[in-house]
Amino acid sequence: MKLLFHICCAPCSVAIAQDLLEKPDIKLEGFFYNPNIHPEEELIKRRSAVAAMSEDLNLQVSYDDSCMTDYWRKSLSEDKLARCNVCYALRLDRAAQFARDHGFDAFTTSLLISPWQNHELIREQGEQAASKYHLQFYYEDFRPLYRRGREIARGKNWYMQKFCGCFYSYSESTHPKKPIYFT
Repeated sequence: MKLLFHICCAPCSVAIAQDLLEKPDIKLEGFFYNPNIHPEEELIKRRSAVAAMSEDLNLQVSYDDSCMTDYWRKSLSEDKLARCNVCYALRLDRAAQFARDHGFDAFTTSLLISPWQNHELIREQGEQAASKYHLQFYYEDFRPLYRRGREIARGKNWYMQKFCGCFYSYSESTHPKKPIYFT
């Protein structure tokens, strides 16, 4: 199976990628697409870490560097469930479209590793996008790999973000090491 792996960031992706690359029936390629990331400086940091991961794992990754910060600020409400629903749908739809356009059989996402993401909503959105583009959504509960991914990223000195990514999540984060952005 030719599988496209939607990548949100290196810490959430590395353990999944390692596991999928070991499966003999899967030919894996990555796709970095996260237009929700605020600000663009943060997007660049995350993309750079993914590039380092890609090189370390010898994993081909395609990049769509779209940045839609204004859309998040002007078009989405502060309601977490509503904005996360839009965010998941947007990213998974684009990943599925890319997968179809480049001859993949299926796609999956690193969003399925996070214990803080809405796992069932991600699965639902992934299956809807797969159906729309006549693909399979490769579902696996990757949450057991979460700590391993963080440990690998720390050991490699890859950038490790302190908030989910969007304008609102930046404001909501109380992490003491959150970067200070003036935007």
